[in-house]
Amino acid sequence: MTLRKLITLMTFSIALALGGAVYAQYEQAPPPAEPEQTDVSDQELQQFAEAQADISSIQQDFSARLQGVEDPEKAHELQIEANEKMTDAVEDAGLDVESFNRIAMAIQNDPELQQQLTDMLQ
Repeated sequence: MTLRKLITLMTFSIALALGGAVYAQYEQAPPPAEPEQTDVSDQELQQFAEAQADISSIQQDFSARLQGVEDPEKAHELQIEANEKMTDAVEDAGLDVESFNRIAMAIQNDPELQQQLTDMLQ
């Protein structure tokens, strides 16, 4: 079985397993509250933009490297290496991973913040 088929099969299996659990929780949970507003300073947004640019190039590099890999163990090693490099990129930009993820969620929920980031990245 090729690596691509294996990854697709694993992803599909995980999605099915988690989908049922999430659906069951949704049935019992009250409707979600309005997304929480998170304040992001200009400096944090600049750090995020810097880290995001580095992460994009890391993802492209490792995506290309994974294309020809058929050994699942080698693919896993490359994924771990990519995650380590992305974590380093976030930390080199002056953020921790938790802050980076918080800012990413804030950007996703705030069109104005999205526009500021787009302006910074251009």
